Amino acid sequence: MNADQPLRQVSYDLSAQSNDGALSDGLSATATFRELGPNQTLVTLELNGGATGTTVSHPAHIHNGAAGSGGGIEIYLSPIDGTGGGGTSARVVDRSFDNLADFDGYINIHESAANLGNVVAQGNIGANADGQPSEGFNVVDNPQSTTYSLSANPNDGSVAPDGIPGQVTFNEVTNGMTIVTWKLNVDGATGADVSHPAHIHNGVIGGSGGGIEIHLSPVDGTDSAARSSKLVNRSYDNLTSFDGYVNVHQSAAKLGNVVAQGNIGANASGGDDGGGGGGGGGGGGY
Repeated sequence: MNADQPLRQVSYDLSAQSNDGALSDGLSATATFRELGPNQTLVTLELNGGATGTTVSHPAHIHNGAAGSGGGIEIYLSPIDGTGGGGTSARVVDRSFDNLADFDGYINIHESAANLGNVVAQGNIGANADGQPSEGFNVVDNPQSTTYSLSANPNDGSVAPDGIPGQVTFNEVTNGMTIVTWKLNVDGATGADVSHPAHIHNGVIGGSGGGIEIHLSPVDGTDSAARSSKLVNRSYDNLTSFDGYVNVHQSAAKLGNVVAQGNIGANASGGDDGGGGGGGGGGGGY
């Protein structure tokens, strides 16, 4: 990728949908497809009102067909954490920008994993909508990548009392932005009717209980990939030297039940440096 040539991106409006749930008036949002490379696209979601202030995460999917057709789920997107983080999420999709920009589909954002019938935002994408194109990333030459391990953490919860191990990967994109992707090591989905939030905390595991520094996107308990991403407005060097750790929780309502945990940056014994964007991204990508 040429750092002097901006990659492509296109945005779509998602309209608020009235429903019978806790967010009965619905929420308007914006979905953006950001080209990463020949076969990968970053799909970001942003609620126009920011975080909802609820104790749930809001799952999202790309469906087949036009809005209102009842088409099945084609692609899982990352849920949006209702408790904070600006009302945004991101997902690295292993499809080309052209594939998604021409896709016959629509996006639904739901109230929660337990209440998927309550659609709070919806909008056509790709072949079914007139998107707003703009310049995308100026990706750095030879982007760097580092992966850190997350250890299973026994807890008093009902979903994963023995904890679930995983990993978190920092992928450099531009001089000031990093894609943070984390994954749980399970054979398929966790099987929970909740989404699992994650955060970067200040300090070291076992320290004085550092507060949340960065909200990451949750993992949907029904997502067979059990992964999620977040576009963070910090440089790769900042995050890989950060004095912090990652916690993964049972749910937004049960943050006290930590299912996975790991030191990162300055506190880690050493990440797996994938170089060239290959550490944890799969196939040399993100």
